[in-house]
Amino acid sequence: MNDIKLFALGLILLTIPSSCNKDESGTEVTQPIVPSDSVAVTVKLANKKQEMIGFGGALTWYSNWLTSHSKVNEIADLMFTDLGIDIVRFKTWYYPDNYPTNKGVATMSNTGDNDYAKAHWDATNQLYTLAKNRNPNIKILLSSWGPPVSLKDNNKLREGTLKKNAGGFMYDEFAEYWNDLLEYTPFNPDYLSIQNEPTYVNSNWTTCRWAISETSVLPGYNTALNRIYDRIKNRTHVPLFLGPESQDIPTYSPFVSVLKDNPNVALFGWHPYNINSTTTASAITTSLKNVGSFSTKPNIMTEFSDNLSWFSTALFIQESLIHANTSGYIYWKLMWATPASGEDAAMISTGSAPTTPYQVTPYYYLIKHFSKNVDAGYHRVETTTSTTPASNLVTTAFVSPDSTKATIIIVNNGTASAKVHVVTEGKTAKSISAVQSKEGSYYTSVSTTTPTKSLSLPAKSITTVVLDL
Repeated sequence: MNDIKLFALGLILLTIPSSCNKDESGTEVTQPIVPSDSVAVTVKLANKKQEMIGFGGALTWYSNWLTSHSKVNEIADLMFTDLGIDIVRFKTWYYPDNYPTNKGVATMSNTGDNDYAKAHWDATNQLYTLAKNRNPNIKILLSSWGPPVSLKDNNKLREGTLKKNAGGFMYDEFAEYWNDLLEYTPFNPDYLSIQNEPTYVNSNWTTCRWAISETSVLPGYNTALNRIYDRIKNRTHVPLFLGPESQDIPTYSPFVSVLKDNPNVALFGWHPYNINSTTTASAITTSLKNVGSFSTKPNIMTEFSDNLSWFSTALFIQESLIHANTSGYIYWKLMWATPASGEDAAMISTGSAPTTPYQVTPYYYLIKHFSKNVDAGYHRVETTTSTTPASNLVTTAFVSPDSTKATIIIVNNGTASAKVHVVTEGKTAKSISAVQSKEGSYYTSVSTTTPTKSLSLPAKSITTVVLDL
């Protein structure tokens, strides 16, 4: 079944707003008269939803290809300046030889047995500097794929779980490892995740299996998190704890049902790998509402790619914002190896040789539609649409903290073009700019003269409108 069609939505139709109202100062504001062939997208600036943490990407494996590339600064400009991301997800690479006898990283090995840790450790530290030099406000999520071999029950990074000693699972030793990791890491992460996908096991790469609460055979994720927090809470800089970074939404709920009551957990992280191009629209909505039902703390989607086309990914992000109330979306492959064949789901792809040409893909421009003009601190606000053709339009809107800028993102999931104009309830739009993507043409400027002018939205397109208020 076509993956794009599965995202078709029926939006609730609401009446057209009155032609006049008053702005925040009490001044009467004249709204545009609705043209007969144009859908009114009304932005209800006062009806605020979740506060945004931002959009971003991950730099994990292959990151050393980037730092050794002959055009590293050019690529870094694309990633950390042009793209406008607010958050980067890094992997921990702290695997010193003979840990804990040796805790230093100077002679750390660089082999397949330790995920080629030294090369990636050095590259990650360089990437941090490249990012911060371009955007001092960018945030860092540091995620672990598992403890060092000395703390694994099978003495391998791959598979296994936390080791036991005479006193039981080695929680205190694991907590000490995290304190050492933060001690040696030359930057301070803003967010910390103690285990990527804690229920997932794979013989081909680093994993570590956990239960949310301790069993006879598995350590307790919640217990480990609290031990780590207690060990590092007196450090000068204490990152916010994010969890559980579950592999899919069905495994998210059991963990968050416990973590929601843990004061040491600041926000929830999730991966939607139960969703792909064959998942029905209703199943997607149900899954995302499940994420959104845990509303006591913000949530971030921290890893997802490959399962959907660039256009269907745009629809999925929109649905995540609306139904999961997600405050952040971190696309998995900010930079990745160029595939031998097939669709490239990376934002930017390249090869191992320093002179390999890099490629900017449609996924880069897709994320830019969200990341360039929606920043941390913005709030999502309610939108409504006016007429029947709007059933194919999926819309989100965001307002800046000082209410001087609104960003509206409209995905036309229909098979025909549509005309829309934007109405800002309670505010006057002083100027407008817009960019648009459709298959074969990405992030191109849309010619428009005034905020009240209708915009044409091609079939299967995404359009970002920015208003100065």
